[in-house]
Amino acid sequence: MPEAEIPKKGDTPKIVAPTVLANAKATMNAIPATVFAALTEADRLAAWWAQDVDIDPQVSGVYEGTLPVGRVEGTITTIEGPRKLAFEWPIEVEGASVVTSVVYELSPKGPQTVVHIAHRSPKPVPGDWSEVWNRVIESLKTYLEAPPTA
Repeated sequence: MPEAEIPKKGDTPKIVAPTVLANAKATMNAIPATVFAALTEADRLAAWWAQDVDIDPQVSGVYEGTLPVGRVEGTITTIEGPRKLAFEWPIEVEGASVVTSVVYELSPKGPQTVVHIAHRSPKPVPGDWSEVWNRVIESLKTYLEAPPTA
């Protein structure tokens, strides 16, 4: 087995930037606390995102739901209410798991909230991720802006 090459003085390690799979952004007619609740409370998440939702809103907690295309099983990596939620999402690619990251960032804009979703991966992952996240953000917006039901 070949030995690992020892870096020479002055060599800088190669840093590989993550692949951006998607960015989605929209302005919601809701304050950040309301948007954050829709992202982190199981009953609200189930109303707009997935079925069979399981969430433990803390670092290392689960962030899971069943979508028409299958089960999303993530692990929360950052939760800073009401401004940021991030989770790791392993995706199967060619028989191996690629751990991707999803970050929701919420910014107040008067009585509204700008929601930015970024999905990154250490390497390219097949799929139309922009379409996926644009549908997600539109579903969230529709849920938040729907008239209250009696």
